[in-house]
Amino acid sequence: MSASAPGVDTHEMVLIHRVLRREFGHLPRLFRAAAGDRARSKVIGAHAREMLTFLHTHHTGEDELLFPLLRERAALDPELMDRMDAQHAQVDDAVTAIDAELPAWTVSADAAVGERMAARIDAMMPTLIEHLAEEEREILPIVAVTMTQSEWDALGKHGMSAISLTRRLVILGHITEEADGAERRRFMKVLPAPARVAYKLIGHRQFTRETSKIRG
Repeated sequence: MSASAPGVDTHEMVLIHRVLRREFGHLPRLFRAAAGDRARSKVIGAHAREMLTFLHTHHTGEDELLFPLLRERAALDPELMDRMDAQHAQVDDAVTAIDAELPAWTVSADAAVGERMAARIDAMMPTLIEHLAEEEREILPIVAVTMTQSEWDALGKHGMSAISLTRRLVILGHITEEADGAERRRFMKVLPAPARVAYKLIGHRQFTRETSKIRG
């Protein structure tokens, strides 16, 4: 779906949500398959770390820059916003638990630890999927007519600020992986010209090489 209206174009968040659904959907299988394989756990651990940071930053950006403004300006259903907050808390609890075990597992490839992390993601996914869908259906249309472009852009800058310069081109690959041609052009249009050129020359190839290694 396209969650945009006259005003702020929020569709980039739909693309980011696709990354979260896809990559966290893959992680339980990747954790389990790497049991006992330290070379493999090093690769999967680095990817999991990046995705955990990506999800955490996405949620903190909403908590700090999105939800407070909406509560201030829009006549929101209190139950909806309470549910958004509760879903964030449930997902963040799982992220914190996985985050605590990931460094040791990355080194050891311990099967029991990998299974615990996989099970936590399996348990978290229904809440995450429900949250993302409801956000697209209920929240983004309100954002499109409530926030200014500069306020929306601040949310994107918050997300990018947590990604090192050396990893931003790979994250662009994740964001555009499932985009159709029109969505990709629309997303790339808002990027600075040097970033578009760098992704075309370097980033896409790096993303393809890395994801091939991760997904096996």
